[in-house]
Amino acid sequence: MAGNDGESKGEYEKDPRTPCKYGVKCYQKNPQHHKTYKHPPKEKPKDVGTPAKKQKLEKNERKDGHSPAPGNKQAVSKKVEGNLVTSNKTESDTFVSNDELKDLFLLEEDLPPSPEDVKESIKQKFLVDMPDDFYSFWSFCRFLKSEKPEDALKDVGLLLVGPYDVMNGKIKETKHRKLPLYLVHWRYYYDPPEFQTVMKGDDTKQYHMGYYRDSPDELPCFVASNSAAVDGTITPMAENIFGAVNLYLDTMKEKCDPFRKMKVAKIQSSLQSWAKEHNFNLDKSTTKMRERNKKVVTKTFHKAGIVVPFEKKTELGYRELLETDANLKKILQDINKSKTEEEREMYLGRLQPIVTGANIANDECDFGTSLELGLDLFTFGGEILHHTALFLLKTAYSLLEREEFGKIAEAHFKNRRRGTSLSIIK
Repeated sequence: MAGNDGESKGEYEKDPRTPCKYGVKCYQKNPQHHKTYKHPPKEKPKDVGTPAKKQKLEKNERKDGHSPAPGNKQAVSKKVEGNLVTSNKTESDTFVSNDELKDLFLLEEDLPPSPEDVKESIKQKFLVDMPDDFYSFWSFCRFLKSEKPEDALKDVGLLLVGPYDVMNGKIKETKHRKLPLYLVHWRYYYDPPEFQTVMKGDDTKQYHMGYYRDSPDELPCFVASNSAAVDGTITPMAENIFGAVNLYLDTMKEKCDPFRKMKVAKIQSSLQSWAKEHNFNLDKSTTKMRERNKKVVTKTFHKAGIVVPFEKKTELGYRELLETDANLKKILQDINKSKTEEEREMYLGRLQPIVTGANIANDECDFGTSLELGLDLFTFGGEILHHTALFLLKTAYSLLEREEFGKIAEAHFKNRRRGTSLSIIK
């Protein structure tokens, strides 16, 4: 490889290849890029800097040979440089009223009337399709408690929410029909666009379950859980909602008293019978989930991982961030804890090269890098990081042709709050 590998100034000038437009600032690791473009010799920096993310990937997690999405090879990123936020606001723990929400999204057009088909109605409001097990689980809950299926699992601490509010008709009680309102309905603080909450549990830990998918036009990869009062970790539970609830009940039986254990066992027995009759796998790790794990290019801070089109031979589609997870977290912690404008500017200055590196990666079709950094900032939390995180995410989702996720992210950042008052229904 020429240019960055010790080529002298004279040799560089004689090299007939096209100069790379980023010169010495090029972060591209793709061998094909270095065969095509020449790079000026680099002086040895005074500060060696930090190593690349060694802990990011295990060998078996980057062996998928996916090609970039059609039409994306010549895509050029939207620049995020200069968009670092200096606000020192904090998120509200209290959910705003419906009228205040209406003001937030005043310029949004009302949705057209809800489709008669419940599946289409859910997609209209949440921008994603729900899988067969989602609807079968509603039928199961209606079998347990016909008059109020959403409360069928109340004895074991679970309540059906989110898209299930379309099934039970409660969503019709919402006065305002703005798309962003539906997109934030039961969206917890750490729920990324890939995660759609459908069931809430303990309010103390803000425990909830939801479907996780890598692309809005694909069905979910698995059902996962998060405890938003603890951190942003997303924990895969099972391939479908029956398996996830079965695992939840297994855990509950280990902790509850004998009297409650009988109730748990009764519900679990019914659930297992229903799942067997309707061919839903209850395993917490299935072939489909393991195959998806092989396509994960990086775990991200939320640990559920991301999947993007990735070409194994050229390593096109994703490159590692310029900082380790540990160093990035330290930078973000310093930003969030900064007390003066001078401090914030200093720490934001340390984040800027990482953002610039992600932008350069976008220019060279490594779209997964911008997605990773945007999700890392989102998962770390802190309103001071919201502006930068949103720009990174919207850019990545646009380049990956996942625009629906960009709309979800935008709605969430406009009304991102901690706590459990997350329903838009009065």
